[in-house]
Amino acid sequence: FAPPPIDASAELVRNFVEALLDWKNAMDDERLDVYTSKFAPDVLINCNLYPIRPQLKVLLAQAAVFEYDANTVAVLAETILNRSDKIEDKLGISDVLVSDLALNPDLFAHYAPSQLLEDAQRCVIVLSLANRFVNDPTLRGHAIAIRTTNVATAVQVKCLIQDIEHTRDDLGGVPIAPDHFEGSILVCSSCHHLLVSVDEVEMLRDAADERHLAAAIRVGLYKRYVFSGTPLRWQDLPNFSIGHDFFASLTRHHVMSGSGLAERLVRAVIETICHDKLDATHALRIGQGPGDAQRLRGADLAWRRDIDRDFHLHYWDCHTGIVELAVLVVHNDFSIP
Repeated sequence: FAPPPIDASAELVRNFVEALLDWKNAMDDERLDVYTSKFAPDVLINCNLYPIRPQLKVLLAQAAVFEYDANTVAVLAETILNRSDKIEDKLGISDVLVSDLALNPDLFAHYAPSQLLEDAQRCVIVLSLANRFVNDPTLRGHAIAIRTTNVATAVQVKCLIQDIEHTRDDLGGVPIAPDHFEGSILVCSSCHHLLVSVDEVEMLRDAADERHLAAAIRVGLYKRYVFSGTPLRWQDLPNFSIGHDFFASLTRHHVMSGSGLAERLVRAVIETICHDKLDATHALRIGQGPGDAQRLRGADLAWRRDIDRDFHLHYWDCHTGIVELAVLVVHNDFSIP
């Protein structure tokens, strides 16, 4: 949220505006939830960086960036700040006092004024604490957004914790000085770099409901198109639906355990939605004979995709063009809800 210095180049100014636009669009598209530090407004005010309209007006003019106006950019920043929940409230960890801090890589070393640096460091420590000690699998999909270009990596944290302000009852194992705490947290420079750094298989293993499952599949779809060299916008990814028995069937077959079935299932689901590797699919028929008619649900067609020798994915190829994931079955089960 801190504007670049007054003498910043046009490229830096555009990067600042584009970063705000990226996170605002990600919030609007419901790709993710954005959290901000509860101290962010006070830090910006104390550093004479908020309200940002006066500085933005000068900044845009000197950099000859005329495609944006100060009021529009300020509204972007204020919208994100006002709509986002506070990460301290989400985690139940409000503050931490440390010494002997080492970050690797130290992506915040150039931050100025010093209050910006200190709050960035505090956020890294709070999130890395939660990442290690709070039993919330969704934290593995959290990252700190920074404005450095094209970053999707983890920051390693090592420090002596002198004091923690929190409301949790599960932080008894946190090492307090003179013992060192060590942890890590993802950082990213855009929603794109966050999505490509998240592990969709781990997301599926941690899924507690259909919403989590759908998110894991969509992340996998997004990465599939990126890595194939034909990236799609989040809103342009192929649509799919999850049948009423699909999540329960994954639970019945222990997909969320540490086995490799989760990885094979994610691959099969993505291939199914993208209509890839059709040689692994077979029509689900009304009987056992190869000449029996394919099973129908109105105009929807029932199909079976091989995941491995033991497990198969049954799905409906709907007349609307959408794939409905129906059920995960074992080899001798030819049913479909």
